[in-house]
Amino acid sequence: EWQRVFDNMIANGDIEPMIIVTPTFNKVSSDTFYNAENFYKEFRASVVPFVEGKYSTYAKSTSEADLKASRMHRAYGGFSMGSVSTWAVFEHCVDIVGYFLPMSGAHHWGTGNPDPAALARATEKAGLKKNEYFIMSATGTSDFAIDALRPQIENMKKLSQFEYTSDFSKGNLWFILANGGGHDWYYVRQYLYNCLP
Repeated sequence: EWQRVFDNMIANGDIEPMIIVTPTFNKVSSDTFYNAENFYKEFRASVVPFVEGKYSTYAKSTSEADLKASRMHRAYGGFSMGSVSTWAVFEHCVDIVGYFLPMSGAHHWGTGNPDPAALARATEKAGLKKNEYFIMSATGTSDFAIDALRPQIENMKKLSQFEYTSDFSKGNLWFILANGGGHDWYYVRQYLYNCLP
């Protein structure tokens, strides 16, 4: 079903053609390399270099310098525990990724409290300006993830590294709240359709 959503959006001109990679991880144990909050390690060490080395992309090579130089042509997003991994990728890989789509899951969701200050510090460590990273997050009013995600977004709005707006020419953080939306695929499709363009 993912393919139909993306293929139709590309065919309709809503989004540009892109390479979409759908890796997975095992969220059973908090100490495993493949936990959602630790997936950024494999993403950085294996997934990005593999994709950038195999396909024709904007990265000139898989060197760290070239991955950083091409970061505005790279995005990461996920739903539920995939959203948890998205926040972790932001915290640890914002220097090689420019766009983020966390849907229905908060930073450190399930293992601790969201830490917007850690996300802000990541942008400073990478030496990025506010127009060099963008987050479009989403959840529904009936989604159990709202209890952690909405307060996280509200706290992010208070930090100087995040400028809240629906116009990404003026800011870098936006939050979609679907009225009545639950923790299910129907709403993920709505988020993708509204966020990807």
